[in-house]
Amino acid sequence: MDGYPLNLILTVATASATIFLGFLPAKSIRAEFFARETLRAGLAWLLVAIVSPPAILHYPLIFALVCLAASWQFRKDNILNAKMWLSLASGLGISIGVMLILAVTPKASGYPPGLSQPGEALLLASIYLGGAVIGLAYVCLILNQNVSMNSGVTNNLVQRYAGLLLILALVRAAALLVSFGAAPGYLGRQWVALRSPAHGVSEAVTLFVLAVLVLPALAFYSKRATRLASRVQPTRALVAICLIGFMAEILARLLVL
Repeated sequence: MDGYPLNLILTVATASATIFLGFLPAKSIRAEFFARETLRAGLAWLLVAIVSPPAILHYPLIFALVCLAASWQFRKDNILNAKMWLSLASGLGISIGVMLILAVTPKASGYPPGLSQPGEALLLASIYLGGAVIGLAYVCLILNQNVSMNSGVTNNLVQRYAGLLLILALVRAAALLVSFGAAPGYLGRQWVALRSPAHGVSEAVTLFVLAVLVLPALAFYSKRATRLASRVQPTRALVAICLIGFMAEILARLLVL
C-alpha cells in the first residue's frame, strides 16, 4: 500500500517518541509505564507496516517485534535488557525506517530538480524535525497524564520535556521559514525558485500558519501550563499539537518543504 506521506510521518514520529522514552529515568519511573508505552510503539509500527509499500513492510514489522520484546522485558523488570531493545528499535526506526521510505517512494524521493546539497539537508532536517515535534508532544502528553498516578513521573520532568518541545517547535518553524525563502541568501532564493507553481497558495499559507504560528504558540502554552501543575489544559494543548502537527507535516510533504 502506498500510504505516503502518512507512513513517513508515522515512522519519524514513532521513532522519535521511542527515543524520548528511552531518555526517561527508569530508576524513578515504574516499569509498567515503559511496558505500556513500548507496546503502543509496537502497535504504531504495525500501522506503519500497513501503510507502507510491500517491498519494505517487513522492516516496520521487525521494529514492532523489537518494541514488543522491549515491552516484555520491562514487564519482567529487566530494565537494562529492555532499554537495549528500546534503543535498537529507536535507532533502526529513525535511520533505516526513514531512508527506506525515501528510497522506494517516488513521491518522497522526488526532490525538486537542481536542488543543492544544503537544500537536500534542509529538506531532510524538516522531515525529522516535524516528526520529532509530534513524537515529543505525545511523550509530554503521557507524562502529564501520569504525574499523579504514583508512576514516578514528576511535574519537573514534564516541565523539562515541555521546554524541549517548545524549542523543537521553534526550530521546526525556523526551518520552514528558510524553506519558504524567508531567510536571506541563495538557499532561500533557490527554494522559492524551485517551488512548483502547481501547488496552491492556500496550502502554503495554511502550512505557514500551522507550523510557524499555531504549533509554537501551543507549545509555549503547554510549557506554561505544566508550571501550574494543571492536567486538563496541558493535555488539550498537547493533543492539539499532535493533531495539528500531523496536518502540517502532511502539507509539508505534499509541498516538498
